[in-house]
Amino acid sequence: MKQKEKMPKKLSTDRTHIEAGLTTLKALKRQGESDRALFVKVIGREPRDQSELNTFSNRLNLKRGNPGLDFLGMFAKAYPEIRDMTIGELLGIDSNKNESKTR
Repeated sequence: MKQKEKMPKKLSTDRTHIEAGLTTLKALKRQGESDRALFVKVIGREPRDQSELNTFSNRLNLKRGNPGLDFLGMFAKAYPEIRDMTIGELLGIDSNKNESKTR
């Protein structure tokens, strides 16, 4: 039997689109709104403890976060305005230039 090939490990991560996507998600938060309030809106319940709230906050941190599609899906349920965005808009990609927008 032929052995399955393994997907190669990523040696580095280009954070350009991650940071653009996180900036989009964080922009949904109202001015002065706490991370706890955002957690409740997105997750639908109070955090079980401070550790769970910290994990949520870290997933939104520009330097640490790398949210998966599950996380994006929770935001899409909580914030209808991002449902109509294209992937390019969410990730800060300018469709006319086929590259990331400069911030």
